[in-house]
Amino acid sequence: MRYDSYRYIEPPRAEAKVMEVTLDFYEKRKWLAQVKKNGTNSVIYVPPKFEGRPFAKTRHPEDPDHKVWEFSQASIKAFTDIQGKSWHVFNVELLHSKGNGIRDTNYVHDVLVYAGTYLVGSTVQQRQDILQHLFDTQSLKGPNSHLEVNKNTWIVKNHKRSFRNLFARLENEDEGLVLKNPEGKLLIKDNASWAVKCRHPNKNLGF
Repeated sequence: MRYDSYRYIEPPRAEAKVMEVTLDFYEKRKWLAQVKKNGTNSVIYVPPKFEGRPFAKTRHPEDPDHKVWEFSQASIKAFTDIQGKSWHVFNVELLHSKGNGIRDTNYVHDVLVYAGTYLVGSTVQQRQDILQHLFDTQSLKGPNSHLEVNKNTWIVKNHKRSFRNLFARLENEDEGLVLKNPEGKLLIKDNASWAVKCRHPNKNLGF
C-alpha cells in the first residue's frame, strides 16, 4: 500500500497481559521478546527530504500532538540522516517525562512505512529486518535492551531465548517485556493477536 503523503497511522499495541510464568511457553513457540521502556507511545514520520523535517505524533488520533516535547537537533539527527525520496514511519517509545531521568530519547521498536510503502501484511520479522537494515545496526553497540544509533536514538534488540533471564535483568526505565509472534502480520486495525505484554510487578501499572 503506497504512502505518499502524511496521514495518521494508529500504531499496533500489545493488549493482552501474561504472567512471568508463561515466558517459557512463548520462548518455546519461538516468539521474539523486546524490552518495553517506560515512555510515551509515539509515531515518528520521516517525509522525503524535499518535503520537510521529521515530526512525531502520539498514539491518540483525537489529539495527536505532543504537549511537553519536540525534536531537538540531537534527537532528530538519526531521522534526518535517513531521509531520502520517500516516506518512512516508525513506532517508538519516547523517553522524556516519565520520571526515570531519561530525556529527549526515542526507542524505536517497529517500522510501519518503509520507502513509501505502508507495510500492511508484512510480518513482525520482516519489519524487524527492515528496521535493523535501515539503521545499519550491525555496527552499533548498546546494553541488553537496545542498540544506540546515538545517545538520543535507540533501536530495539530482539531476543529469541532466555526470556526469564531478560525479565530478571530489567532496568529502571523498563516496564516489562513485549512478546511478538514473528509471523504475525501488520493490519490497519486490531493487531492484538500477535503481541502480548508481561509487566514487571514493581513497575508502572499503566503498561
